Amino acid sequence: MTKTRQDAWTGEEDELLANVVLSNIRTGGTQLKAFEEVGKQLSRTASACGFRWNACVRRQYKEEIIKAKTQRKELTPTQPDNTTKKIGQIFSRRPSPSGDIIELQVLINNIELLYKKAFEGEEQHNQVDTLKKQVLFLKEENQKLSAEKDKLEKEYNKLKEIIESSTRLLISGARLK
Repeated sequence: MTKTRQDAWTGEEDELLANVVLSNIRTGGTQLKAFEEVGKQLSRTASACGFRWNACVRRQYKEEIIKAKTQRKELTPTQPDNTTKKIGQIFSRRPSPSGDIIELQVLINNIELLYKKAFEGEEQHNQVDTLKKQVLFLKEENQKLSAEKDKLEKEYNKLKEIIESSTRLLISGARLK
């Protein structure tokens, strides 16, 4: 008779491990983070979860891993316009057999991503506004300086004419003597 270990992994635990790891892959998280998350839920160490994933579970989910990596690429920040579309797809997808907890984690990760993008966008918008104000100020300053330069050039030309005419008068007066 084979005795089952007290800490043996159940099918549900394997499925939870797989779903959390796949979710982290989809959203760009690390496997280590997934192992820590599952470890907390199952009262196991992250190392035990990592060993179980690498020794047994990963082989059963090869296709899902490839799909998750593809989804991660689709959700990268280089395509900010598609993020909302992808989240909409997550909402419209049928719940996974393992339950809604994993899908909720994916949704939370994507909302955090959107929040970061919105914050970055707001920050960039503020920077653009600041730069626009600086450009307007510099344009006004440039106009003032151009007007002052024109005024100084006119004064310089007047003084130059006076000096030239005075010099001519002095030269012509010296010739008369």
